[in-house]
Amino acid sequence: MRQDLPRPARGADEPAASRPRKVQVPAMGKVTTRYDGEREPGSEARADRSRPAVRPLRGREEELRLLCRALDRAQNSRRGTEGWLNGPAGIGRTRLLREAERAASARGFTVIRLKGEEFSPSVALGSLVHALTGPPDAERTPSAPGVTRETPDDRHLPAASLTLLDAHLKRSPLLITCDEGSAPSLTPALRPLMARLRNSPLVWLTARRTEREPAETAARTLARPPRDPPGTLRITLGPLSEDAVSQLFADRLGGPPDAELRTLLGLAQGNPRLLAAVCRQLLEHGGVRVESGTARLATEDGDATAEVRTPAAPRPVPRWFGALMDERLATVSPQTRLLMEVATVLGPACLPEDIAEMLGEPVGALVPRFREAVVAGMLQRGSDTVTFRHDLMRQALVADLPAVVRGAMHRQALGILMARGSSAAAVATHLIHGAHRGDPAMAGLLRRAAEESVTTTPRTAADLALRGLELVGPVVDEAHEPLTVIAVEACVRAGSLPTAVTLARDALIRPLDPETAARLRYWLSTALLLLGRTADCLDVAEELLAHPGAPAHLRQQAVLNQLAAWSAQDEARGVQQAERVLREAGDLDIQAGVTTTLAVMRWRAGRLNEALSLCQEAAELADGGAAIEWHTHPRLMSAMMLAHTGRFAEAEAALGKAPRTVEFVSAGVPRLVRARLRLARGELDEAAREAAAGLAVAEQAGAGVLMPLAWLVLATVASYRGELAEAGEYARRLRDALPDDRGRVCAAAAAWIEAQIALASGGDQALETAVEELWTNECGRRALLIEEPAFAPWLVRLLLAGGRRTRAAAVSAAADRLARTNPGITAVRAAADHARGLVERDAAALESAAAHHRDAWVRASAAEDLGALLTDTSRALAAQHLEKALARYGQLGAAGDTARVRRRLRAIGVRRRHWTRSDQPKTGWQSLTRTEHTVAEHVLQGMTNRQVAVRMFLSQHTVAFHLRQIFRKLGVHSRLELARYRQSTGHDGTSRAGGADR
Repeated sequence: MRQDLPRPARGADEPAASRPRKVQVPAMGKVTTRYDGEREPGSEARADRSRPAVRPLRGREEELRLLCRALDRAQNSRRGTEGWLNGPAGIGRTRLLREAERAASARGFTVIRLKGEEFSPSVALGSLVHALTGPPDAERTPSAPGVTRETPDDRHLPAASLTLLDAHLKRSPLLITCDEGSAPSLTPALRPLMARLRNSPLVWLTARRTEREPAETAARTLARPPRDPPGTLRITLGPLSEDAVSQLFADRLGGPPDAELRTLLGLAQGNPRLLAAVCRQLLEHGGVRVESGTARLATEDGDATAEVRTPAAPRPVPRWFGALMDERLATVSPQTRLLMEVATVLGPACLPEDIAEMLGEPVGALVPRFREAVVAGMLQRGSDTVTFRHDLMRQALVADLPAVVRGAMHRQALGILMARGSSAAAVATHLIHGAHRGDPAMAGLLRRAAEESVTTTPRTAADLALRGLELVGPVVDEAHEPLTVIAVEACVRAGSLPTAVTLARDALIRPLDPETAARLRYWLSTALLLLGRTADCLDVAEELLAHPGAPAHLRQQAVLNQLAAWSAQDEARGVQQAERVLREAGDLDIQAGVTTTLAVMRWRAGRLNEALSLCQEAAELADGGAAIEWHTHPRLMSAMMLAHTGRFAEAEAALGKAPRTVEFVSAGVPRLVRARLRLARGELDEAAREAAAGLAVAEQAGAGVLMPLAWLVLATVASYRGELAEAGEYARRLRDALPDDRGRVCAAAAAWIEAQIALASGGDQALETAVEELWTNECGRRALLIEEPAFAPWLVRLLLAGGRRTRAAAVSAAADRLARTNPGITAVRAAADHARGLVERDAAALESAAAHHRDAWVRASAAEDLGALLTDTSRALAAQHLEKALARYGQLGAAGDTARVRRRLRAIGVRRRHWTRSDQPKTGWQSLTRTEHTVAEHVLQGMTNRQVAVRMFLSQHTVAFHLRQIFRKLGVHSRLELARYRQSTGHDGTSRAGGADR
């Protein structure tokens, strides 16, 4: 870590010659003074004063401590030191040398930097004396006056020059540095001089490039070789520790890496230059994002939205990773690279004997190659199988193999493993990538492998079946129909819903046997249901049920899809159908699934207690072995309902008991439930992270039924934080979400978000339009009253402010009816009390709401409403409740709400300091407070100071002050430079720093 040491105090009458100077004397070229972080020598441009400070030194604290000890010994004991900094290219020798110069300058040393070609003793000494006696920082060439000419006998040092050097050393200690790189050694020139000045305050440090040492033996050594004379210090720089690598990464990209990124950074093997290359590639190509202070790999643009990829093609490698892999692979022999390429074909984890059989060599002969691959940082140590340190490394090697060669290698591996008796599913990868049309048995193997893996690894099963369809081609034969059926099922389970719909509809055009047609229709109706196309789902399910030859178990499953579609199209008819099926079902296997669907419809009708009871009943039936729809588990539904009612512990327990299957729905729904839980608890960062993760799953699959909840959570988080542009974007997505009755609920949610945006930004017309839409959309308003505890009091407050007391009373009465219909649900009762307290100006009702609300934001809102109500009667009590609201809003990071409450407090004579301090950087994005981040975000969106002030409930003068602070911390002078700075550093300007001003 960089040590900024204090500079010794000096008297005013101290001679100028004793003051520290920094000069540089190259053997050729310009003479400049340069520290790390300034422009390169010879640059005609002036250093940009707005650039960030030099980054801290990481991982070399012990080496710097030894160098500082040598400086102190020279200064205090007048004992010279000859120091050597050895290490391979890029290991940080030059940076450590610069830190030694800084430490010496802080101690009062004169610092002279030698650069260039070989010096003889007389030339070296003459150059030093000229640097000490000539004007500092002047540009001159080696032929300038004062440079001693080389004498015929270099072993004799000019006495006059030594006298001048001795005189200087009596006044001020001296540090001489030389960065040799790979130039010829200066040792012959240094040894006579150091021997002559060993008892002087002189430190001479030389950075010397050595051959690259193996990573396993290049441990840091701080020892003195036996032949070195006294006063010699040799430091060999080895790889940085993992902690130092993480710190360096955080310095450059704004956050420490997560576990996956740390594994990838290990590819740099602790070499700072290679690590800088990794960071540069990540910044240039957007390969990393910082969330909640932690850096994570960003998904490639093409991967997140791809519906289906060609099974035979390798997964694309991120753009930033290719150059890094090329550099690493250049360090290994061709034989070792071949070994790793064979390992990539065999799979993420393979056996050494399989590699040996593929190469036709004994395992013992491959030991040196295995060792070289481990030393190069490619293969894992201590693993039972041959495993790459990160799968991206394997993918990069696979992508670099010619397709025809890769296919032949997969066929060779397939033959080896099948001869050993491996199952078709176990060799799925080799089947996918090695299959070719010339082998008639390959399509049958692909189908068998897909059938074996469809419920355990549906993505692999989809790849197998799709590859089989490629092989059989457009000709419809006896192999085509079974492959199509398994491909449709696997694509639905894996989340390739549009692909499944296309395959099924194309197949249903042709004459099919009844069972094949029924299977295709069932999976087609499921895909349409998950896509949100409930009307199409009903049509396909009815076609299946109308066919007399459909198997009984498929008819029962189709009934479940039909009921789910009716619940979104027409709840009343859905309830009738569900109750009829339950009456007729008796001991039918689908009773658990029907009960779950009925629970959802009871919930939407406002009968929450009954819905929770039905979910519990369905969960018990499912635990007892009763079949349920694969994509709708009662425990997941129960967890969602419990989250909405504020019963967080029970919701977490229900999530914990839900089965962990491999389908995409089971990967996305739990994250959406957790997002709702985190939002209610006020954990906005976690809520946004979980919602974004669940949304990514839903968007990749095209599952329209899952997206609205994620959008609503993300919009609410953005609204709380004052990020109104983001909130508006999510509201626009909600408007076009679904075409059925649930679409009206989404439209109401969008209107609610738009009303909040209009309220914050002062858009009166937009606010009026949104409120009117909420009032006319009765279906959507009723759903929001059930599922959003903040909605009823928020709408009542807005209607009262607009003078619409009758409507406000109607909303309050609806909330009260919902609470009376569902006794025991605290969150619903608190929302009703909150709405009634606003309508009737009832302090007791508002106090009850503030005490019993489970949602963190609504609890703060109730405290604010109570404080506002008490302002005219008891300012002390009003201030007490407003301060509670202020604290709660502050914990949430709701800048606009905290500003509004602070204004309320000022109105009653209470002023609270809202600047808080924390240990954070003084420059860069991480130095900005939360408010400064928000101001910067709005400015980067093109807003004027006035618009920002309206958006953030601040004055224009305050916005201007924050903008000046932003410019100062980032070293910029205009909005244009601010935008360029953000683009060049790779930050998006929306990260949140601790210690924000409230």
